[in-house]
Amino acid sequence: MDQRWPDRGPWVIAATSADVDWRIAATALAATAAVPVAAVVVGDAVAGDDPLRPHLAGLLELPVADRLTLEQARDLVRALSRTHDLVLVAAGAGLLVPVGRDGWTPADLAAAVGAPAVVVTGPGPDAVNHTTLALGALAGHGIAAAVVTIGEVDEAALPVRPAGRIPAGPPTDFAEAADWLDPMLRVTAGPPPPDPAAAPRRPPVSGKRFVLALLAVFAVFVVMVVVVCGLAWWDRSPAEVESRVSVTGGPAPGLSRNGAPVPGPSLPLRRRTAADVCPQHAGPVAVTHPDAAATERVNAAWRRIEKWLAAHAPAGRRALRAPAPAARIDELQRRMSVAFPADLVASLRRHDGVSAGGRFTLPPFFAPETLDGILEDWQVTCGVLAGAGSTWTDPWWDRAFVPFAAAGDGGTLVADQRPGGHGRVGEFYPEDGTSFATWPGSIAELLELTATSLETGRPFAGRYRPHPDAEGGLDWEIK
Repeated sequence: MDQRWPDRGPWVIAATSADVDWRIAATALAATAAVPVAAVVVGDAVAGDDPLRPHLAGLLELPVADRLTLEQARDLVRALSRTHDLVLVAAGAGLLVPVGRDGWTPADLAAAVGAPAVVVTGPGPDAVNHTTLALGALAGHGIAAAVVTIGEVDEAALPVRPAGRIPAGPPTDFAEAADWLDPMLRVTAGPPPPDPAAAPRRPPVSGKRFVLALLAVFAVFVVMVVVVCGLAWWDRSPAEVESRVSVTGGPAPGLSRNGAPVPGPSLPLRRRTAADVCPQHAGPVAVTHPDAAATERVNAAWRRIEKWLAAHAPAGRRALRAPAPAARIDELQRRMSVAFPADLVASLRRHDGVSAGGRFTLPPFFAPETLDGILEDWQVTCGVLAGAGSTWTDPWWDRAFVPFAAAGDGGTLVADQRPGGHGRVGEFYPEDGTSFATWPGSIAELLELTATSLETGRPFAGRYRPHPDAEGGLDWEIK
Protein backbone atom coordinates (compact mmCIF):
# COMPACT_ATOMS: atom_id res chain seq x y z
CA MET A 1 0.00 0.00 0.00
CA ASP A 2 1.21 3.50 -0.87
CA GLN A 3 2.20 5.01 2.48
CA ARG A 4 1.06 8.42 1.23
CA TRP A 5 -2.43 7.20 0.38
CA PRO A 6 -4.99 8.55 2.88
CA ASP A 7 -7.77 6.20 3.93
CA ARG A 8 -10.38 8.98 3.84
CA GLY A 9 -10.83 12.60 2.81
CA PRO A 10 -11.01 13.81 -0.82
CA TRP A 11 -9.90 11.59 -3.68
CA VAL A 12 -9.79 12.92 -7.25
CA ILE A 13 -10.90 10.39 -9.88
CA ALA A 14 -10.63 10.78 -13.66
CA ALA A 15 -10.46 8.68 -16.79
CA THR A 16 -7.58 8.67 -19.24
CA SER A 17 -9.92 9.13 -22.22
CA ALA A 18 -13.52 9.80 -23.16
CA ASP A 19 -13.93 6.10 -23.95
CA VAL A 20 -13.46 5.15 -20.30
CA ASP A 21 -16.39 5.70 -17.95
CA TRP A 22 -15.13 7.08 -14.66
CA ARG A 23 -18.60 6.55 -13.11
CA ILE A 24 -18.04 2.78 -13.03
CA ALA A 25 -14.87 3.17 -10.94
CA ALA A 26 -16.50 5.81 -8.74
CA THR A 27 -19.44 3.49 -8.11
CA ALA A 28 -17.11 0.67 -7.12
CA LEU A 29 -15.24 2.95 -4.69
CA ALA A 30 -18.46 4.26 -3.15
CA ALA A 31 -20.08 0.83 -2.98
CA THR A 32 -17.20 -0.65 -1.00
CA ALA A 33 -16.84 2.28 1.41
CA ALA A 34 -18.23 1.70 4.88
CA VAL A 35 -18.45 5.46 5.57
CA PRO A 36 -20.61 8.34 4.25
CA VAL A 37 -19.46 9.20 0.72
CA ALA A 38 -20.07 12.41 -1.22
CA ALA A 39 -19.17 13.24 -4.82
CA VAL A 40 -18.26 16.50 -6.53
CA VAL A 41 -18.65 16.17 -10.30
CA VAL A 42 -16.77 18.83 -12.26
CA GLY A 43 -17.62 19.38 -15.91
CA ASP A 44 -20.03 16.45 -16.04
CA ALA A 45 -23.23 15.15 -14.48
CA VAL A 46 -24.68 11.96 -13.03
CA ALA A 47 -27.94 10.70 -14.52
CA GLY A 48 -30.90 10.06 -12.26
CA ASP A 49 -30.75 6.30 -12.85
CA ASP A 50 -26.97 6.04 -12.60
CA PRO A 51 -25.89 3.22 -10.23
CA LEU A 52 -23.54 5.66 -8.50
CA ARG A 53 -26.35 7.67 -6.91
CA PRO A 54 -27.63 5.07 -4.40
CA HIS A 55 -24.14 4.80 -2.90
CA LEU A 56 -23.78 8.53 -2.18
CA ALA A 57 -24.83 10.52 0.86
CA GLY A 58 -24.38 13.78 -1.06
CA LEU A 59 -23.80 14.91 -4.63
CA LEU A 60 -22.69 18.29 -6.01
CA GLU A 61 -22.75 18.59 -9.80
CA LEU A 62 -20.92 21.40 -11.62
CA PRO A 63 -21.57 20.76 -15.32
CA VAL A 64 -20.20 24.23 -16.18
CA ALA A 65 -17.24 25.16 -13.99
CA ASP A 66 -15.42 27.73 -16.11
CA ARG A 67 -16.54 30.57 -13.80
CA LEU A 68 -15.13 28.80 -10.74
CA THR A 69 -11.66 29.68 -9.50
CA LEU A 70 -9.31 27.05 -8.15
CA GLU A 71 -9.63 28.54 -4.67
CA GLN A 72 -13.43 28.35 -4.80
CA ALA A 73 -13.36 24.74 -5.97
CA ARG A 74 -10.85 23.91 -3.25
CA ASP A 75 -13.07 25.44 -0.56
CA LEU A 76 -16.11 23.52 -1.78
CA VAL A 77 -14.25 20.22 -1.58
CA ARG A 78 -12.89 21.04 1.86
CA ALA A 79 -16.38 21.93 3.08
CA LEU A 80 -17.76 18.55 1.99
CA SER A 81 -14.77 16.80 3.56
CA ARG A 82 -15.78 18.19 6.95
CA THR A 83 -19.05 16.24 6.80
CA HIS A 84 -18.20 13.11 4.77
CA ASP A 85 -15.40 10.67 5.41
CA LEU A 86 -14.81 10.17 1.70
CA VAL A 87 -15.35 12.76 -1.06
CA LEU A 88 -14.89 11.61 -4.64
CA VAL A 89 -14.00 14.56 -6.86
CA ALA A 90 -14.79 13.35 -10.36
CA ALA A 91 -13.60 15.02 -13.56
CA GLY A 92 -15.26 13.86 -16.73
CA ALA A 93 -12.78 15.78 -18.89
CA GLY A 94 -9.66 14.06 -17.55
CA LEU A 95 -7.00 15.01 -15.04
CA LEU A 96 -5.04 17.38 -17.28
CA VAL A 97 -7.82 19.12 -19.21
CA PRO A 98 -8.55 22.74 -18.16
CA VAL A 99 -12.02 23.01 -16.63
CA GLY A 100 -12.07 26.12 -14.43
CA ARG A 101 -11.42 29.81 -14.56
CA ASP A 102 -7.84 30.65 -15.54
CA GLY A 103 -7.42 27.13 -16.87
CA TRP A 104 -7.02 25.08 -13.71
CA THR A 105 -7.23 21.33 -14.14
CA PRO A 106 -8.47 18.49 -11.90
CA ALA A 107 -4.80 17.73 -11.20
CA ASP A 108 -4.39 21.30 -9.92
CA LEU A 109 -7.44 20.77 -7.70
CA ALA A 110 -5.98 17.52 -6.34
CA ALA A 111 -2.80 19.38 -5.39
CA ALA A 112 -4.79 22.23 -3.82
CA VAL A 113 -6.76 19.94 -1.50
CA GLY A 114 -3.95 17.47 -0.88
CA ALA A 115 -5.88 14.61 -2.48
CA PRO A 116 -4.57 11.49 -4.18
CA ALA A 117 -5.75 10.67 -7.69
CA VAL A 118 -7.43 7.55 -9.01
CA VAL A 119 -6.55 7.17 -12.69
CA VAL A 120 -9.15 5.09 -14.53
CA THR A 121 -8.00 3.44 -17.74
CA GLY A 122 -9.40 0.88 -20.12
CA PRO A 123 -8.54 -1.16 -23.18
CA GLY A 124 -7.33 0.43 -26.37
CA PRO A 125 -4.08 1.18 -28.21
CA ASP A 126 -3.53 4.48 -26.40
CA ALA A 127 -4.40 3.31 -22.88
CA VAL A 128 -0.84 2.65 -21.74
CA ASN A 129 0.47 5.89 -23.23
CA HIS A 130 -2.30 8.02 -21.71
CA THR A 131 -1.94 6.35 -18.33
CA THR A 132 1.82 6.84 -18.31
CA LEU A 133 1.46 10.53 -19.21
CA ALA A 134 -1.16 11.06 -16.49
CA LEU A 135 0.99 9.38 -13.83
CA GLY A 136 4.00 11.43 -14.87
CA ALA A 137 2.05 14.68 -14.60
CA LEU A 138 0.68 13.71 -11.19
CA ALA A 139 4.16 12.86 -9.96
CA GLY A 140 5.27 16.32 -11.07
CA HIS A 141 2.52 17.78 -8.89
CA GLY A 142 3.61 15.60 -5.95
CA ILE A 143 0.27 13.76 -6.04
CA ALA A 144 -0.04 10.12 -5.01
CA ALA A 145 -1.80 8.07 -7.68
CA ALA A 146 -3.43 4.68 -8.13
CA VAL A 147 -4.58 3.05 -11.35
CA VAL A 148 -7.90 1.28 -11.80
CA THR A 149 -8.46 -0.66 -15.01
CA ILE A 150 -11.79 -1.46 -16.66
CA GLY A 151 -11.75 -4.42 -18.99
CA GLU A 152 -8.69 -6.07 -20.53
CA VAL A 153 -5.57 -3.91 -20.20
CA ASP A 154 -1.95 -4.89 -20.82
CA GLU A 155 -0.85 -4.63 -17.20
CA ALA A 156 2.72 -5.58 -18.02
CA ALA A 157 3.05 -2.41 -20.10
CA LEU A 158 1.67 -0.12 -17.37
CA PRO A 159 4.23 1.75 -15.26
CA VAL A 160 2.54 0.63 -12.02
CA ARG A 161 0.56 -2.37 -10.85
CA PRO A 162 -3.18 -1.60 -10.92
CA ALA A 163 -4.87 -1.10 -7.56
CA GLY A 164 -8.21 -2.10 -9.03
CA ARG A 165 -9.42 -4.34 -11.82
CA ILE A 166 -13.05 -3.95 -12.90
CA PRO A 167 -14.46 -6.53 -15.34
CA ALA A 168 -15.30 -5.50 -18.89
CA GLY A 169 -18.79 -4.33 -19.71
CA PRO A 170 -20.89 -1.94 -17.58
CA PRO A 171 -21.46 -3.86 -14.34
CA THR A 172 -25.06 -4.11 -13.22
CA ASP A 173 -24.27 -5.41 -9.74
CA PHE A 174 -21.58 -3.91 -7.53
CA ALA A 175 -22.01 -6.47 -4.73
CA GLU A 176 -18.62 -7.93 -5.61
CA ALA A 177 -16.89 -4.58 -6.01
CA ALA A 178 -14.69 -5.25 -2.97
CA ASP A 179 -13.09 -8.11 -4.89
CA TRP A 180 -12.10 -5.73 -7.68
CA LEU A 181 -10.20 -3.26 -5.47
CA ASP A 182 -7.02 -3.49 -3.41
CA PRO A 183 -7.47 -2.80 0.33
CA MET A 184 -5.98 0.67 -0.09
CA LEU A 185 -9.06 1.69 -2.08
CA ARG A 186 -11.60 0.18 0.30
CA VAL A 187 -12.50 2.65 3.05
CA THR A 188 -13.51 0.82 6.20
CA ALA A 189 -15.61 2.07 9.08
CA GLY A 190 -13.99 3.47 12.18
CA PRO A 191 -11.27 6.09 12.68
CA PRO A 192 -7.88 5.80 11.02
CA PRO A 193 -5.06 4.35 13.17
CA PRO A 194 -3.90 6.86 15.78
CA ASP A 195 -0.77 8.82 14.97
CA PRO A 196 1.08 9.78 18.17
CA ALA A 197 2.62 12.76 16.42
CA ALA A 198 -0.69 14.07 15.18
CA ALA A 199 -2.68 16.78 16.91
CA PRO A 200 -5.30 15.44 19.32
CA ARG A 201 -8.69 14.79 17.81
CA ARG A 202 -11.89 16.46 18.89
CA PRO A 203 -13.98 14.55 21.41
CA PRO A 204 -16.15 11.93 19.71
CA VAL A 205 -19.89 12.38 19.51
CA SER A 206 -21.61 10.79 22.49
CA GLY A 207 -24.89 8.89 22.49
CA LYS A 208 -24.48 5.65 20.57
CA ARG A 209 -27.93 5.35 19.06
CA PHE A 210 -27.94 9.03 18.18
CA VAL A 211 -24.60 8.74 16.42
CA LEU A 212 -25.99 6.05 14.13
CA ALA A 213 -28.95 8.23 13.26
CA LEU A 214 -26.70 11.21 12.57
CA LEU A 215 -25.22 9.42 9.59
CA ALA A 216 -28.48 10.10 7.80
CA VAL A 217 -28.32 13.77 8.76
CA PHE A 218 -24.95 14.15 7.04
CA ALA A 219 -26.75 14.08 3.71
CA VAL A 220 -28.69 17.22 4.62
CA PHE A 221 -25.57 18.89 6.01
CA VAL A 222 -23.76 18.80 2.68
CA VAL A 223 -26.51 20.79 0.96
CA MET A 224 -26.28 23.70 3.34
CA VAL A 225 -22.50 23.73 3.47
CA VAL A 226 -22.50 24.01 -0.29
CA VAL A 227 -25.12 26.79 -0.19
CA VAL A 228 -23.12 28.73 2.36
CA CYS A 229 -19.67 28.08 0.96
CA GLY A 230 -20.41 27.96 -2.72
CA LEU A 231 -23.29 29.81 -4.30
CA ALA A 232 -22.31 33.32 -3.33
CA TRP A 233 -18.68 32.75 -4.32
CA TRP A 234 -19.72 32.50 -7.97
CA ASP A 235 -19.71 36.13 -9.06
CA ARG A 236 -22.18 35.57 -11.91
CA SER A 237 -25.90 35.24 -12.03
CA PRO A 238 -27.43 31.77 -11.75
CA ALA A 239 -28.06 31.82 -15.51
CA GLU A 240 -24.34 32.12 -16.19
CA VAL A 241 -23.13 29.42 -13.82
CA GLU A 242 -25.09 26.20 -13.78
CA SER A 243 -24.83 23.99 -10.71
CA ARG A 244 -26.92 21.23 -9.28
CA VAL A 245 -26.96 19.93 -5.73
CA SER A 246 -28.73 16.76 -4.77
CA VAL A 247 -28.71 14.38 -1.83
CA THR A 248 -29.83 10.86 -1.20
CA GLY A 249 -31.72 10.06 1.94
CA GLY A 250 -32.75 12.65 4.47
CA PRO A 251 -32.85 13.39 8.20
CA ALA A 252 -33.71 10.50 10.44
CA PRO A 253 -37.25 10.67 11.91
CA GLY A 254 -37.42 12.69 15.08
CA LEU A 255 -33.94 14.16 14.65
CA SER A 256 -34.79 17.49 13.00
CA ARG A 257 -33.09 20.05 15.14
CA ASN A 258 -35.17 23.20 14.86
CA GLY A 259 -37.17 22.89 11.66
CA ALA A 260 -36.39 26.45 10.64
CA PRO A 261 -35.99 27.23 6.93
CA VAL A 262 -32.39 27.65 5.90
CA PRO A 263 -31.52 31.25 5.12
CA GLY A 264 -30.46 32.05 1.60
CA PRO A 265 -27.77 34.53 0.64
CA SER A 266 -28.49 37.49 -1.59
CA LEU A 267 -26.17 38.39 -4.43
CA PRO A 268 -22.96 39.85 -2.96
CA LEU A 269 -21.72 43.27 -3.81
CA ARG A 270 -18.15 42.14 -3.25
CA ARG A 271 -16.36 39.19 -1.80
CA ARG A 272 -15.85 39.65 1.90
CA THR A 273 -13.10 38.21 4.05
CA ALA A 274 -13.38 36.66 7.49
CA ALA A 275 -11.88 39.85 8.90
CA ASP A 276 -14.82 41.83 7.49
CA VAL A 277 -17.43 39.87 9.40
CA CYS A 278 -15.33 38.91 12.42
CA PRO A 279 -12.69 41.55 13.13
CA GLN A 280 -9.96 40.49 15.54
CA HIS A 281 -8.37 42.85 18.05
CA ALA A 282 -10.90 45.46 16.89
CA GLY A 283 -10.25 48.09 19.50
CA PRO A 284 -10.68 48.00 23.28
CA VAL A 285 -12.93 45.27 24.65
CA ALA A 286 -14.25 45.48 28.19
CA VAL A 287 -13.25 41.92 29.08
CA THR A 288 -15.53 40.17 31.53
CA HIS A 289 -14.38 39.31 35.05
CA PRO A 290 -17.11 37.43 36.94
CA ASP A 291 -18.04 38.69 40.37
CA ALA A 292 -18.08 36.48 43.45
CA ALA A 293 -21.76 35.57 43.08
CA ALA A 294 -21.43 34.43 39.46
CA THR A 295 -18.26 32.50 40.25
CA GLU A 296 -19.82 30.69 43.20
CA ARG A 297 -22.94 29.78 41.25
CA VAL A 298 -20.89 28.20 38.46
CA ASN A 299 -18.49 26.50 40.86
CA ALA A 300 -21.38 25.06 42.86
CA ALA A 301 -22.85 23.50 39.73
CA TRP A 302 -19.49 22.10 38.71
CA ARG A 303 -18.93 20.63 42.18
CA ARG A 304 -22.20 18.72 41.87
CA ILE A 305 -21.23 17.45 38.41
CA GLU A 306 -17.72 16.49 39.56
CA LYS A 307 -19.05 14.62 42.59
CA TRP A 308 -21.46 12.56 40.47
CA LEU A 309 -18.78 11.81 37.88
CA ALA A 310 -16.29 10.69 40.52
CA ALA A 311 -18.84 8.21 41.88
CA HIS A 312 -20.42 6.96 38.64
CA ALA A 313 -18.25 7.92 35.63
CA PRO A 314 -14.63 8.35 36.76
CA ALA A 315 -13.32 8.54 33.18
CA GLY A 316 -15.63 11.50 32.65
CA ARG A 317 -14.25 13.16 35.75
CA ARG A 318 -10.68 12.66 34.55
CA ALA A 319 -11.57 14.25 31.21
CA LEU A 320 -12.20 17.64 32.83
CA ARG A 321 -9.14 19.79 32.25
CA ALA A 322 -7.38 22.11 34.66
CA PRO A 323 -8.48 25.75 34.90
CA ALA A 324 -7.67 28.08 32.02
CA PRO A 325 -5.40 30.98 33.04
CA ALA A 326 -7.38 34.16 33.56
CA ALA A 327 -4.94 36.13 31.41
CA ARG A 328 -5.52 33.78 28.45
CA ILE A 329 -9.29 34.11 28.81
CA ASP A 330 -8.92 37.89 28.75
CA GLU A 331 -6.68 37.74 25.69
CA LEU A 332 -9.15 35.52 23.80
CA GLN A 333 -11.96 38.01 24.43
CA ARG A 334 -9.80 40.80 23.03
CA ARG A 335 -8.77 38.72 20.02
CA MET A 336 -12.37 37.79 19.17
CA SER A 337 -13.51 41.35 19.94
CA VAL A 338 -16.33 39.86 22.01
CA ALA A 339 -16.80 40.07 25.76
CA PHE A 340 -17.70 36.63 27.12
CA PRO A 341 -20.63 36.12 29.49
CA ALA A 342 -19.56 36.03 33.13
CA ASP A 343 -20.66 32.43 33.67
CA LEU A 344 -18.57 31.22 30.71
CA VAL A 345 -15.50 32.95 32.11
CA ALA A 346 -16.17 31.41 35.51
CA SER A 347 -16.59 27.98 33.94
CA LEU A 348 -13.34 28.28 31.97
CA ARG A 349 -11.55 29.34 35.13
CA ARG A 350 -12.64 26.03 36.65
CA HIS A 351 -12.17 23.77 33.62
CA ASP A 352 -10.51 24.62 30.30
CA GLY A 353 -12.88 22.27 28.49
CA VAL A 354 -12.31 18.53 28.35
CA SER A 355 -9.31 16.55 27.15
CA ALA A 356 -9.25 15.18 23.61
CA GLY A 357 -11.24 11.97 23.49
CA GLY A 358 -12.56 12.65 26.98
CA ARG A 359 -15.66 10.87 28.23
CA PHE A 360 -17.69 13.83 29.42
CA THR A 361 -20.28 15.81 27.50
CA LEU A 362 -23.02 18.21 28.32
CA PRO A 363 -26.35 16.74 27.21
CA PRO A 364 -26.67 15.14 24.86
CA PHE A 365 -23.26 15.14 23.10
CA PHE A 366 -21.64 18.59 23.45
CA ALA A 367 -18.10 18.46 24.86
CA PRO A 368 -16.99 21.66 26.64
CA GLU A 369 -14.33 23.32 24.50
CA THR A 370 -10.87 24.53 25.39
CA LEU A 371 -9.85 28.12 24.69
CA ASP A 372 -8.13 26.92 21.53
CA GLY A 373 -11.26 25.07 20.44
CA ILE A 374 -13.44 28.13 21.02
CA LEU A 375 -11.19 30.23 18.80
CA GLU A 376 -10.98 27.56 16.11
CA ASP A 377 -14.75 27.09 15.83
CA TRP A 378 -15.32 30.84 15.82
CA GLN A 379 -12.77 31.38 13.05
CA VAL A 380 -14.11 28.54 10.90
CA THR A 381 -17.68 29.80 11.05
CA CYS A 382 -16.52 33.37 10.43
CA GLY A 383 -14.87 32.14 7.24
CA VAL A 384 -18.04 30.42 6.09
CA LEU A 385 -20.15 33.49 6.83
CA ALA A 386 -17.66 35.66 4.96
CA GLY A 387 -17.76 33.33 1.97
CA ALA A 388 -21.52 33.81 1.77
CA GLY A 389 -20.85 37.44 0.94
CA SER A 390 -24.23 38.59 2.19
CA THR A 391 -26.40 39.38 5.13
CA TRP A 392 -28.84 36.84 6.53
CA THR A 393 -32.53 37.30 7.19
CA ASP A 394 -32.38 34.88 10.13
CA PRO A 395 -29.74 34.44 12.83
CA TRP A 396 -27.86 31.68 10.99
CA TRP A 397 -24.77 32.75 12.93
CA ASP A 398 -23.32 35.97 14.30
CA ARG A 399 -19.81 37.07 15.20
CA ALA A 400 -21.06 37.75 18.74
CA PHE A 401 -22.00 34.09 19.22
CA VAL A 402 -19.33 32.50 21.42
CA PRO A 403 -19.03 28.72 20.85
CA PHE A 404 -18.26 26.87 24.09
CA ALA A 405 -19.14 23.20 23.50
CA ALA A 406 -18.79 21.08 20.34
CA ALA A 407 -20.67 18.02 19.14
CA GLY A 408 -17.87 16.81 16.88
CA ASP A 409 -20.12 16.76 13.80
CA GLY A 410 -20.17 20.48 13.05
CA GLY A 411 -22.60 21.49 15.79
CA THR A 412 -21.80 23.76 18.72
CA LEU A 413 -23.47 25.33 21.71
CA VAL A 414 -23.07 29.11 21.65
CA ALA A 415 -23.54 31.94 24.11
CA ASP A 416 -25.41 34.86 22.57
CA GLN A 417 -23.41 38.03 23.20
CA ARG A 418 -25.28 40.25 20.76
CA PRO A 419 -26.88 43.32 22.34
CA GLY A 420 -29.74 41.98 24.41
CA GLY A 421 -28.53 38.39 24.10
CA HIS A 422 -27.44 38.26 27.76
CA GLY A 423 -25.40 35.10 27.24
CA ARG A 424 -28.37 32.83 26.52
CA VAL A 425 -27.51 29.38 25.23
CA GLY A 426 -28.23 28.40 21.63
CA GLU A 427 -27.56 25.41 19.39
CA PHE A 428 -25.81 25.99 16.06
CA TYR A 429 -25.69 23.55 13.15
CA PRO A 430 -24.58 24.66 9.68
CA GLU A 431 -27.59 23.06 7.99
CA ASP A 432 -30.10 24.65 10.40
CA GLY A 433 -28.56 27.86 11.68
CA THR A 434 -28.91 28.82 15.33
CA SER A 435 -31.85 28.07 17.59
CA PHE A 436 -32.40 29.19 21.18
CA ALA A 437 -35.85 27.66 21.60
CA THR A 438 -35.08 24.63 23.76
CA TRP A 439 -31.98 25.76 25.63
CA PRO A 440 -31.50 27.47 29.01
CA GLY A 441 -31.10 31.20 29.38
CA SER A 442 -27.49 30.98 30.56
CA ILE A 443 -24.50 28.67 30.85
CA ALA A 444 -24.87 28.65 34.63
CA GLU A 445 -28.42 27.37 34.26
CA LEU A 446 -27.25 24.75 31.75
CA LEU A 447 -24.69 23.46 34.26
CA GLU A 448 -27.27 23.42 37.06
CA LEU A 449 -29.81 21.50 34.97
CA THR A 450 -27.10 19.05 33.94
CA ALA A 451 -26.17 18.49 37.58
CA THR A 452 -29.82 17.93 38.53
CA SER A 453 -30.27 15.39 35.74
CA LEU A 454 -27.18 13.51 36.89
CA GLU A 455 -28.24 13.49 40.52
CA THR A 456 -31.88 12.52 39.96
CA GLY A 457 -31.68 10.47 36.79
CA ARG A 458 -34.47 12.56 35.28
CA PRO A 459 -33.96 13.29 31.58
CA PHE A 460 -32.46 16.65 30.71
CA ALA A 461 -35.08 18.68 28.81
CA GLY A 462 -37.31 15.62 29.06
CA ARG A 463 -35.27 13.83 26.38
CA TYR A 464 -31.69 12.97 27.42
CA ARG A 465 -31.13 10.55 30.29
CA PRO A 466 -27.63 10.26 31.81
CA HIS A 467 -26.05 6.84 31.55
CA PRO A 468 -22.54 5.75 32.63
CA ASP A 469 -20.91 3.75 29.85
CA ALA A 470 -18.75 0.64 30.03
CA GLU A 471 -15.53 2.68 29.87
CA GLY A 472 -16.40 4.79 32.90
CA GLY A 473 -17.55 7.76 30.87
CA LEU A 474 -20.82 9.64 30.66
CA ASP A 475 -23.27 8.89 27.88
CA TRP A 476 -26.73 10.32 27.26
CA GLU A 477 -29.59 8.11 26.10
CA ILE A 478 -32.23 9.56 23.80
CA LYS A 479 -35.77 8.99 25.10
